[in-house]
Amino acid sequence: MSTEKHHVVYSELSEAVRIAEWEELEDRQPAHALVENTDLVLIRFGDRISVLYGRCLHRGALLADGFVDDRDNLICGVHHWDYRIDTGVSEYNNEEQLHAFKAAVHKGGVFVDRAEIVAFEELHPQPFQRGQYLGAYADTHPEDTEPYTRQIQELARHGLSKVGHHGPAEAMGVDRNTLPKWDQLQFLPAQLARRPLLDDEPVSTKVAIGPRARKPLVLQIPLFVSDMSYGALSREAKIALAKGAELAGT
Repeated sequence: MSTEKHHVVYSELSEAVRIAEWEELEDRQPAHALVENTDLVLIRFGDRISVLYGRCLHRGALLADGFVDDRDNLICGVHHWDYRIDTGVSEYNNEEQLHAFKAAVHKGGVFVDRAEIVAFEELHPQPFQRGQYLGAYADTHPEDTEPYTRQIQELARHGLSKVGHHGPAEAMGVDRNTLPKWDQLQFLPAQLARRPLLDDEPVSTKVAIGPRARKPLVLQIPLFVSDMSYGALSREAKIALAKGAELAGT
């Protein structure tokens, strides 16, 4: 993608909109502009101008808050992702590229094509609610390394008005998906020292916890549930446990 393709003459812009004054732009100093709901970053280098999509592809930070290094890379000020100032292509990973918009310098001003930006927004709707608290700084790609960012922002916007004066509350219990599951158990039966018994041979399921203790705990079946709130169980679960214990003779 060449620079000349995007640095055009004014007459090529179908709906020209002025976004900056040429003399106010410093060489290789990123500047910000907003057209419709799309952030732009302007970079003047020599007698040329580059207008790129103004959000970092990583987390959506404003690239106008970044800087240009000595290799003519636009560096994001948050996580230092890089983009060439003339093409928007990342030097580190060429698959990452900022959209480059057509721009023209005319009568002391820098102009872009509003129609091109509207078409860009149709393909890439912008998620920023600028009228809301910190809406212009929304995280476009949240990561699991920062799991509470949205919750913190929600509390910053609304306080406890949406969760009650005691804060967020949930029903007692633990998310089942965070606990071990029966289908995660793998039984590998094997006969080690004694000959296997036939199916109809009686066997004992009795097990003792702490057999050398003064008062060992002897169970008729090898099943022991601990650290459990019995009162939190449903009526059906309590009945099932009671019937099972009765049938097992415990």
